[in-house]
Amino acid sequence: MKKTIVALIIANAFTTTAAFAAGDAGTWYSGAKFGWSHYFDTNTGAKARENNSGTNHFDIDRDNVGGGIYTGYQINPWLAVEGGYDYLGNMQINGHQGGSGARLKSQGIQMSLKASYAVTPKFDLYGRAGAMGYRAESDVSGHNRFETGVRPLAAVGTEYAFNKNWAGRVEYQWVSNVGNANQIGVSSDVSSVTAGLTYRFGQHDDAPVVATPAAVVAPAPAPQHFNLKSDVMFGYDSATLTSEGHAAIRQLYNTPGLQPANEKSTVVVGYSDRLGAPEYNQQLSLRRAQAVADELVSLGIPAQSISAEGRGASESVTGSTCDDQSGNALIGCLSPDRRVVVEISDK
Repeated sequence: MKKTIVALIIANAFTTTAAFAAGDAGTWYSGAKFGWSHYFDTNTGAKARENNSGTNHFDIDRDNVGGGIYTGYQINPWLAVEGGYDYLGNMQINGHQGGSGARLKSQGIQMSLKASYAVTPKFDLYGRAGAMGYRAESDVSGHNRFETGVRPLAAVGTEYAFNKNWAGRVEYQWVSNVGNANQIGVSSDVSSVTAGLTYRFGQHDDAPVVATPAAVVAPAPAPQHFNLKSDVMFGYDSATLTSEGHAAIRQLYNTPGLQPANEKSTVVVGYSDRLGAPEYNQQLSLRRAQAVADELVSLGIPAQSISAEGRGASESVTGSTCDDQSGNALIGCLSPDRRVVVEISDK
């Protein structure tokens, strides 16, 4: 009587950038950013002109360093709410005809919604929109004045996940009309380009784990079931095993009950989800199955007793359950279909 052991190693790892680059839904993240700020559409009021012989002609140094800190909560794989503190740098205004000019320095507390779009499993494009409560401070001929208010802000950027906890981002941000020229002498729009580093808290463990074998049915042991998840075993669009993939296969090979496979027939079958060209998915699933088979041979299973097959998107696990999904949500929903199955049976 032929006995079959189906080996699957289940790892609940996110494969969409929104789920991976942006962090797991229901978790917090924090980070810091640093870069350049640029003041533009500058207005000067009477308080600045009165020390410049009444003229509105100034030499303006618009660029300075800026930065800030931020924290956010990932509501779902593509939407987060984010807040933080921004230092927007300062702008030096030099007067003509011996006028002393003015200086404007600004900073603020911001709150925004952040929407992400997955380009690859580790790379997002995102946009933010919200408001900043600012404090603008001017120095006109030794007279220091400040003014506060709330202004709209918008930002666009890109985010790349180095691993499950750390991600980097590059962002352009615009804040409208900071300061009040009538009150403190100067007002200006402020844009900034910054690079940031984000740490994400409470991320799910995406390391492959061997499940507990199922119960034994006398007189023959019942089949054992494990899950090998392609998204963790391999990099994006790759058939090269990751370090986690090597460790998972070694753990699978050393699991009690699998060692007799040295005297059995072993078939490794790769599967993909339904996204993309069928021919490409079939070839990728075959190359991934062959990589797992080669690793098992290197561990001790006889090469003449093992073979590899690629079946692409056939034998879907999710079936029609993802039909109402799209974009990042669809990619995440189809994650169970991306797998490698090892079948071991008596010769």
